[in-house]
Amino acid sequence: MNVSEVSRVAVIGSGTMGPGIAGTFAQAGCEVGLVDLTDDLLRGGMERLRQAQAVLVEAGLLLPDGAADALGRVRPTVRLEAACEGADLVVEAITEDLELKKEMFGRFGALCPAQAVLATNTSGLSITEIARGADRPDRVAGMHFWNPPHIIPLVEVTRGEATADATADLLVGICRRLGKRPILVRHDIPGFVGNRLQFAVMREALHLLSEGVASAEDIDTAMTAGPGLRYGLMGPLRTADLGGLDVFSAISRYLFAELNSSTKPSAILSELVGAGKLGAKSGEGIYTYSSEALDRYLTRRDRVLLKFLDVLNREEGTGDA
Repeated sequence: MNVSEVSRVAVIGSGTMGPGIAGTFAQAGCEVGLVDLTDDLLRGGMERLRQAQAVLVEAGLLLPDGAADALGRVRPTVRLEAACEGADLVVEAITEDLELKKEMFGRFGALCPAQAVLATNTSGLSITEIARGADRPDRVAGMHFWNPPHIIPLVEVTRGEATADATADLLVGICRRLGKRPILVRHDIPGFVGNRLQFAVMREALHLLSEGVASAEDIDTAMTAGPGLRYGLMGPLRTADLGGLDVFSAISRYLFAELNSSTKPSAILSELVGAGKLGAKSGEGIYTYSSEALDRYLTRRDRVLLKFLDVLNREEGTGDA
């Protein structure tokens, strides 16, 4: 099977990630079965898909007729077997629970065609372990979309120990067909690449907050107005090259020993979660959110991300960077 032959996709899970992933495939011309446990969950997922499409239409990246056509190619269903029948690709996007994922992949063998590729959207669980539940581990790989999946271009294609070269190559090609920017993670390590970088920053940010070094607002500003602004174009390694490796080496000599190296979650993070302060989803976390303020912030986030992505795409076209 080659990239152009992938026309039927099953997306399992209609929560945070599934609808955006389904919409991305549908916009590329695929017929998509979107699966969840109840009709209520699917209704919520389809509404999130419509909202994602509205953002893209407003930004001029998707025509209204194209949005309607794509929406018509997404079939919500509570019947896993119906979505998997005839599928060329299955993307599992259920909760981050290793045993549940292994159980799900164990079911795919009897439900999917023999040539189907089986992908998991896990953020960092072991692809090798998930594949142990499957009867075709050579056709299993990670395909980690980033939130919000209708905007963020990164997809991490991660090999498990048994993943065939053809499986990894196909998924990388599919990502490019979707207009995404895939990376190939060659070794199955926890967190892959993106989350290892993200959580290294998160650990230090929580440490600075807990030590009272700066406020949450100022810590976030230090990233968004400083290295984060550069990283969007160059990443940390090219940033080091342009800044001078001798300079970064000298700073590393005294700074690495001072960075937080805890192997446990931050106390401040554990306390917030223990108090039910889970962030935007509960209305309070490190910051406080009213429903109106959250809607405004998410709208602003998506608008800014799309503008920035447009700039990056145009810069990529110049051959610079």
